[in-house]
Amino acid sequence: MNELERLLLADPRDPGCDAAMPILDQYVELELDGADPAARFLATAVHLRSCPACRADHDGLLEAARRFSDAQLGG
Repeated sequence: MNELERLLLADPRDPGCDAAMPILDQYVELELDGADPAARFLATAVHLRSCPACRADHDGLLEAARRFSDAQLGG
């Protein structure tokens, strides 16, 4: 898929990287608490599905938070 095709398929609810990144920590905290972050941050959830770079940042932050939490619990 080329760049133009990807843009044409973009979800209009996607706010882009600049809107998604500032709340990524809150998004991850909700996930760690077992909540559905998309219920509170739908636009960010939409963005994470379509942006590989932000998804990678999300996945890294989630993994780091899980490891930190495990270390705090002695696991």
